[in-house]
Amino acid sequence: MENSKKEVLSGSGALVRELGKLQGYATLIGVLIGSGIFVVIGTAGGMTGPSVPLSFLALYPVILSTAMAYMVFLSTPLGERPGGAYLHIQETFGKTYPAFMAVWFQWIAFMGALGVLSLSFGEYATFFVKKANPVAVACGILLLFYLVNLVGVRYYGNVQTVMCFVLLVSIVILVVPGLFHVKISNYRPLFPFGLKGFLGSLAPLFMSYAGFEALAQAAGETREARKTLPMVFFKGISLTVAIYVIMAFVAFGVLPYGELARSKSAMADVAATYLPFGAAGIVALGALMAFTTSINATLMAPPRVLLVLAEDGVIPPVLSRVHPKFHTPHVALTISTFVALALLLTKTLDYILAVTLQSIFILYIIHGVALIALPFINKKLYDSALFRPRRLLIVVCGLFSVCCMIAFSYKMLIQTWPLILLCAVVGTGVFIYGMARNFRGERVLKGAEKS
Repeated sequence: MENSKKEVLSGSGALVRELGKLQGYATLIGVLIGSGIFVVIGTAGGMTGPSVPLSFLALYPVILSTAMAYMVFLSTPLGERPGGAYLHIQETFGKTYPAFMAVWFQWIAFMGALGVLSLSFGEYATFFVKKANPVAVACGILLLFYLVNLVGVRYYGNVQTVMCFVLLVSIVILVVPGLFHVKISNYRPLFPFGLKGFLGSLAPLFMSYAGFEALAQAAGETREARKTLPMVFFKGISLTVAIYVIMAFVAFGVLPYGELARSKSAMADVAATYLPFGAAGIVALGALMAFTTSINATLMAPPRVLLVLAEDGVIPPVLSRVHPKFHTPHVALTISTFVALALLLTKTLDYILAVTLQSIFILYIIHGVALIALPFINKKLYDSALFRPRRLLIVVCGLFSVCCMIAFSYKMLIQTWPLILLCAVVGTGVFIYGMARNFRGERVLKGAEKS
């Protein structure tokens, strides 16, 4: 199955394995190095001072432990299909409801992220076109990447790779000259707000790493996915951490943390000190590429989630359709794009945004519990993994990740629990309706009628 080019997932078409390691790295890095890094550095400086590089470094074991669940599960036969956490949780516990709720929140988070990223792109675009309407530009860029994702995963991968390359070049232009302008005196005192300030910066900075799980949805279209994706997760996350640390080191070495904390465009202010000509344009280009790589990769993921849910009979089978020519889940892609556009045009994005971050934490917590349980509840699946750490390491990493996610999210949960509860009730209703309708049986029956 791994070496075949196509894998039939529904009666109407097949996903095509046309993504390789390069496209995998472009997807992961494109999602992780979002535009927020161009401004979040300054915000974090107001919380912990110039120790932000150490904050990014301290989060490395947290994000790696959280990603270990994906590395292990994707190296099992489950890594041959998209679906990500849904398949992992379902196969571990043998229960559909917790798996569905985890990815229900994930899908909500994807919708919120798409809206925010698209709108932020529209706002940044005014740097080049002063009179541009941010909402109109946001809708336009979303529709553009809808077309890219529609016409084939090969085009998605190629476009993502080119944009990621431009993003990395922009970062190099910003960072490398800055290394020669670092003043070590700007790092004294290193912890002006003490340990409390340092720890307080970790939760907001962790969101710079959120979204990495989108790569798991490319499993059904990646060549030798079981071998390729776990390594892409490890190396891609490690490279991203290094980039974050270096960017933060340059930023706080060039400008005092007080100035960065007051800045709304931290990296632009930093670059302006040693790139006087065109610095703002370089920063704006880098930010735009950060937006576009994130939008493209984020839009790729939710249709694959819906496709697998439809394949499993939880939601209507029409969402499992794969275009016979383009080999993409066109119905699920269209619906996901329409929802994101509706959030933009109806100005309801703020409500979804309020639960987006918490939704990500809920997903990571449930997925982490599944990792801990895997070697004990489903030993057969655990033994099939190509990447199979010892049980003790899995338990330690899983517990560490779950505890960190709970610590990062508990304050946010207190503030957003009514909306979280509402989303949970709606998701439960969708699940009950799907089970009552027995969509799986409906799909099988229709297939029999056609034959």
